[in-house]
Amino acid sequence: MTESVAQDTAAPPPRASFWEDVIDIFVSPVQVFRRRENASPWAPFLFVVIALAVIGFATFNVIEPALAGEMRRAMTRAAASNPRLTPELIDQSVKMQTNIAKYTGGFIFAITLLLLGLAVWLVGKLFGSKQTFPMAMTVASYAYFPRVLGAVVLGIQGLIMDTSGVTSMAQISISPARFMTPESASPLVMALLLRLDVFVLWSTVLLAVGTYVTGKLSKGSAWVFGIVIWIVGGLLPILGALRQG
Repeated sequence: MTESVAQDTAAPPPRASFWEDVIDIFVSPVQVFRRRENASPWAPFLFVVIALAVIGFATFNVIEPALAGEMRRAMTRAAASNPRLTPELIDQSVKMQTNIAKYTGGFIFAITLLLLGLAVWLVGKLFGSKQTFPMAMTVASYAYFPRVLGAVVLGIQGLIMDTSGVTSMAQISISPARFMTPESASPLVMALLLRLDVFVLWSTVLLAVGTYVTGKLSKGSAWVFGIVIWIVGGLLPILGALRQG
């Protein structure tokens, strides 16, 4: 949102290909949102979903120990109040869930992006946004591009690191949670620190920029919108952490 927006808004946005958007969303997001304000959200939506699904599948073996560790830790905590969750049952459940996660990533990413678009649209209305739902989906889709970059970074880390001792996704995140010990840290603290991930914050800023442009918000309202959408995005992980705690 630091870019100059003093240009004549009545002038037609410059023509550009989708592949120029892929670059420009990282360096000139205001221009991307202006020229795609009334465009279909399908191109960026499908790009994000397919890219994340392919990257996730290709790098799954290197991040599986972290994912399995998260599942195992949650089930071990649950076993304290449920004696039927034996170590053997936990092992079987973790194996089944990781197998499901490997092949359903694209579906999960699609649902996540649809829910994010809905949240952007509804929360924006609280600030007087003039976005339509398709506009909100366009903003959500482009704002998720840093998450694609984040998935690449995560996969690279898994390839160059010794992941045998990694038991949490936090340990390969680009957030303060990386420096916590998952087994002893509070689940709530971990959930909050994970919301400070570089790529989460980057996406949140893009959501605010996109809603500022397409929703015709003031800069102040857009920043507050960004803070609120960041909080909304953390509600489910935080509630899950509270149940674990």
